[in-house]
Amino acid sequence: MDRFSEIQAFLAVCETGSFTRAAESLSLSRSRISQLVAELEDRLGVTLLHRTTRVVQLTPEGEHFRVRCQSGIRQLESAEVSLKLMSERLSGPVRINSVGGLIGEYYVARVLTEVAAQHPSLNIHLEYSSQRVDLNQDPVDLVIRGGDDPGPHVEAERIGQLEFMLCASPRYLNQVGFPRHPDELSNFNCLRGTPRVWRFHKGNETVEHQPEGNWFSPSSQAQLLAAEQGLGIARLSNLVLREPLQQGRVIQVLNDWRIANTSLWLVWAERTELPKRVRTVRDHLIRRFHSFDLGSL
Repeated sequence: MDRFSEIQAFLAVCETGSFTRAAESLSLSRSRISQLVAELEDRLGVTLLHRTTRVVQLTPEGEHFRVRCQSGIRQLESAEVSLKLMSERLSGPVRINSVGGLIGEYYVARVLTEVAAQHPSLNIHLEYSSQRVDLNQDPVDLVIRGGDDPGPHVEAERIGQLEFMLCASPRYLNQVGFPRHPDELSNFNCLRGTPRVWRFHKGNETVEHQPEGNWFSPSSQAQLLAAEQGLGIARLSNLVLREPLQQGRVIQVLNDWRIANTSLWLVWAERTELPKRVRTVRDHLIRRFHSFDLGSL
């Protein structure tokens, strides 16, 4: 019994949406793909795919199994790459400029310590700032930034997506009340960060609000502390708000309005070939960030 071949055939059908295209992608016959998927369903005792003459659809059980299988495949790939990294010795500087806060000071730093431990001869230089870096001029190899667009004349990989929401302490909201529409935020003290404009969406309606208040800090942790102390309403990411929301230290505000998600980018210079030491760090960052669950509370 070749479980891996069965799972590989199943995932290929999921990715291509067709037994025929799955067969082409794996260089197998369509009948062999069908046989492998059928053997997998028989072994598991569930139906994974609904088959018709025109379309192949996942059952709820099939969707659950697909997600778990893809996670397992990523772990296997990560193990293979990690083993390969351990067998190589790289040396020289790799300079990374990243956003700060929880992303930079926890996630980025955590991943870079893994690379440094595997390759002690690498010299990791990690700096934090939100200012635009010119990769063709500044002495930086890799940049981690949030936004809708990584910028012109660069290579980039989207490594995550952050969800944002408004929050405030129960004490503050009990004193001043709850806003019911983004336009009402002008009546509240807004704890400001880097974004100069807060954009909201609800159905076909889009509202922009320029926050005003007596507190400004580019640090999300500083904004969270101010919100918890009852100073006003803050716009923060799901990463920062996981525990505070669960523990009731803050409450979500205007939860029937959606704030656009923000992509997280890993950016490097537009050139033919990067040094191997930079490629190694870049690829490890991409792989590890794709394994993080940044987009949910």
